[in-house]
Order: sequence, then C-alpha cells, then structure tokens
Amino acid sequence: MPSRPRRTALAVAVALLVQVGLADCVASSTVPPQETPRPVTTVVPADLRAAGGRVVDDERTSSLVVVPKRSNGGLVVFLHGWGQTRWSLLSRREEASVAHAVSDAGFTVLAADADGKAWGDPASLADYTTLIERTKARYRLQDVFLMGESMGGLATMQLARTVPDVRAATAWFPVCDIRTMRERRFQATIRAAWRGRSRAPISPVRVGDTPLTVWASPEDTTVDAATNAAVCVAEAKASGAPVTYIQTSGEHGDPSNYQPDVVVRFFEKYRTPGA
Repeated sequence: MPSRPRRTALAVAVALLVQVGLADCVASSTVPPQETPRPVTTVVPADLRAAGGRVVDDERTSSLVVVPKRSNGGLVVFLHGWGQTRWSLLSRREEASVAHAVSDAGFTVLAADADGKAWGDPASLADYTTLIERTKARYRLQDVFLMGESMGGLATMQLARTVPDVRAATAWFPVCDIRTMRERRFQATIRAAWRGRSRAPISPVRVGDTPLTVWASPEDTTVDAATNAAVCVAEAKASGAPVTYIQTSGEHGDPSNYQPDVVVRFFEKYRTPGA
C-alpha cells in the first residue's frame, strides 16, 4: 500500500522490468505488464538470469513464482498491500531488493494478485492457501515463510496460524486491526472483500506463536503503528512467539522498512536444516 503512484509511470516501470531487468525499475507498480495475456509465461530479468533464476508468471491464477538457481527447500510468500498486484514485488525497488536477496539465498518466492482486495477475508485466505500448497508440490518445497506488506498483514497473521509448515513471518507496516482503516479510498474494497460478513476476526487480527519480525514507523499516517504493528507484536509475544519489532522512520512505504539482509538471516534461522 505505498503512496499513490502515477499510472503512466507504472506502466513504463513494469515494461522496463520485463525488458531489461529489475535493477532499472525505480517506480511503484500496481498493474501487471501491459502485454497480450498468455496463460503461462517465463520472464527472466537480467539480474535473476545472471544468478540462474527465472520468473514464471501464471495468468490463470494471477500469480508469479520466482524460481532460484538452486532451491534450499523454502517458499517465501509475498502478501501485497492495497492497490498492488503480484508484480509489485518485482517492480518497486524496495520490495524487489528483498525478492532478489531471498532468491539469491535459494528461496522460491510466490506472489499473487489476490484480486487486489485481500483484506484478510476468507476468500483471499483460501486462494493464498491453495496457491501455497500448489507451489510447494510443484517445486518440491517444505518450509513456508510469509512476507506481508500493509494490508497483507491481515492475511499474514492468519495464514501463519493455519497453513502447515509456516516457520516464520515478516511484516512491513502491517494492518492488524481493520477498524483503523477509515480512509475513504479503502472502503469500497473492504466492503467487496467482506461482503456483509462480520469483520470481528480481524478487529484486531488474532496472532499465533509463529516467529515474527515487524517493521513500522511512528510517522506513518496511513497505517498507524500504535494501533496496528504494536498490536500484532503484543499479541505474538503473548502467544509465546519470538518477536523483533524494528521501528523505522518516514511515511508509509519508506525505504527504511526494507532490510533484505535482515529478512534472509531471519528466514535462514528458522529454515529446516537440510530441507
């Protein structure tokens, strides 16, 4: 849910991503590449190609998989923010830096559109769960790691409790209580996602004992850290989870929230040895 980008810049950024590689992309992206839709395509950005990796895009499931040169048996699942798509993981410099790092370390990475409105609702959780199980089977993976951003924090905390083999989770400025998302621009997608269902399960979201690292800034005016990130951290600690809360600076989506080396070390710490 980074701050609102210009749509023209987005289309250019994504086109550059497909043509010349991730390293040249500097703008936010909330739209997929503007190409003739094909069921499954394989995109090989320059820096991933140099490392022997590839990106497999599946239009049928609105998901993509970053496949490393040598798998370590771990699957990292990116759960995007409001208005983003699966391509946001690769087309914005901040998220892409983390995707590169975990791929270089041997983790397979999964991202999905989740219809752009995955506010922790049952339908989006079911979609993510199906994709996770399918990707694990397809690439013979064992451990699962979750990486939620903003709105994606609601799904992250729930999937960490329900999906088998989740070893650890990270969250960038996560939404942990949907009641705090009062801005008018969010309301239509919240209503569409929940369709009259009670939002009590995410008011606030329940957090289990999965190891957790959270980044959030007290200066964030989009997702208030005191009523969101701090709530998830407190719930996780109360459940007995090992928790690290990294207080960052700046507004929503500030680069200080993205620390690739920290993410890799954290996931490696909880990866099954020899998997």
